[in-house]
Amino acid sequence: MKNLNVLLFLSLTILLFSCKKDKPLSHALAGQWELTTGVSGLDGVKTEYAPGLGNITKFTDTEYEIMRDGKTINKGTYSIISYKSLITKKEEKQIVYDGKANDVIKNYFTINDKKLIISVDAYDGPSSIFTKIN
Repeated sequence: MKNLNVLLFLSLTILLFSCKKDKPLSHALAGQWELTTGVSGLDGVKTEYAPGLGNITKFTDTEYEIMRDGKTINKGTYSIISYKSLITKKEEKQIVYDGKANDVIKNYFTINDKKLIISVDAYDGPSSIFTKIN
C-alpha cells in the first residue's frame, strides 16, 4: 500500500509539472507597437513609415490606445476571439475592440519575433505591420 501511495504521488507530481502553461495572447500583445509598414491588398504596394512619427498602438492585458501623429484617436477595451479564416483556412485570432466584433470584415493578427501583423481577412485585404518598441 505504501508503494502504491508513493507511485500515485509521483505520477500526480509529474503530471502537474509537465503541463505546459500557455501564455495568454493578450500578454503577447501587451506593450507599445509602432506602425512601420502598410501593405495594399490590391497590388501589394508597401508604404514605409519612418520611426518616431507617433503612429503608436498600445496594449495592456485588457485596454488599447491608438495614436496617430502623437495624438490619441481611439482607446478602450479589447478582447481576442478565435475564428476560421477565409484566407488561411485555419483558426486565427481577431482583436475585438470595445466588444464590437465585425462579422462581415474580419481581421486577424500574428506576432513573429517583435513584429505584429494585422491583416484584413479578404483576398484583396490590406495589412499593417508594427514593430514592438517596448
